[in-house]
Amino acid sequence: MTASQERVAPVQPPPVSAFVVIFLARTALNTAFRVVYPFLPAMADGLGLSVAQAAQVVNARMVAGLAAPLLGPLSDRYGRRRTLEMALLLMAVAGVILVGWPVLPAAGLAFGLYGLAKGLADPAVHAYIGDTVAFERRGRAVGMVELAWSTSWLVGVPISGVLIERYGWWAPWGALIFIALGCVPLVRRGLPSPERRRVADRKPAWTLVRHVVRCPNARAVLGVTAFFAMSIEVPFIVYGAWLERTFALSLTGLGIVSVALGVAEALAELSTVVITDRVGKRRSVLSGLVGLAISLGVLPVLSSWGLGATLAGLSLMMFSFEFGIVSLIPLISESVPTARATTVALSITVFSAGRLLGGALGGWLWQWEQIAFHSVLGIISVGMAAVLLVGCDERRPQPTA
Repeated sequence: MTASQERVAPVQPPPVSAFVVIFLARTALNTAFRVVYPFLPAMADGLGLSVAQAAQVVNARMVAGLAAPLLGPLSDRYGRRRTLEMALLLMAVAGVILVGWPVLPAAGLAFGLYGLAKGLADPAVHAYIGDTVAFERRGRAVGMVELAWSTSWLVGVPISGVLIERYGWWAPWGALIFIALGCVPLVRRGLPSPERRRVADRKPAWTLVRHVVRCPNARAVLGVTAFFAMSIEVPFIVYGAWLERTFALSLTGLGIVSVALGVAEALAELSTVVITDRVGKRRSVLSGLVGLAISLGVLPVLSSWGLGATLAGLSLMMFSFEFGIVSLIPLISESVPTARATTVALSITVFSAGRLLGGALGGWLWQWEQIAFHSVLGIISVGMAAVLLVGCDERRPQPTA
């Protein structure tokens, strides 16, 4: 039986408490990632660094994307629950280092550990969902879990702002230490372990990676992921500069725009809960690509229609991307069922690569200060993702034994 034909029947579906625990754990991990964007200057002052230096320190988190092929197989070999517990403990250690030793080397180490924690947690979570939720209901489960991403922005970031204002730059990181430690026993008690020792679990990391890469379906899904990431990052990397130049927005105005985009993210994730399983995963991904192409196409003319129209276009862009990429996750987790976490980890790697390339190209194109160039390149990337989507086999799982 080839990799593309493998099936692993899901075990008994997890209780609601399992999703609550996963949601809390991922909200904490995502908050540690997203809080740096609005509060980077405060953190830089606290560490005695320039904003540019602090940005470089924070980028140590990107080690997660590069190390994902090594981290993902750990969940396939040692279990989803144990790996998630390890990620939360790493997050707590990172917080202790950052708060307890606020100097440049320690901060770099801390953010590297935050990146490793997320690189461990995400493949484990989505592999757990793949193990326990039947494919025809997996879009709903993934959408519920991915709400943690928008929640970290809409709830975690404002709370962090209050803590910084009252106690100092270190306060959110200190709070996240206790939240991470509190989530560890919740994970142990709230996640029934679906551990199954398959042959793949015993294989070395490189063997699992090669096993995934040899699967045509997995290669197609990973290609879609990379071009999808690139298509959004090309314009998104300069959207703040574009709005500031076009509408002379203040920092407060840019903050309001960011909240609106966060709401669009949340609506997209809720839409995957309701829609994706009903219309099909691949069709949902395609609709996200179409919506993204439309929003990119109209982006250059929106500025002449005013800030409201521009904000609506940006919100459509974010909604389409988030709906499409979340709908893609069930296809990723099912492409090689015997190495789910490894496949998800590789998707994180190619997603990071797509974002890095898109950000570099988007920044280079901004020298002409014409968002139309970004729109064209973004649409080309969407088209490449759509072509590769044809090779993604939306398979139905075999009946459980």
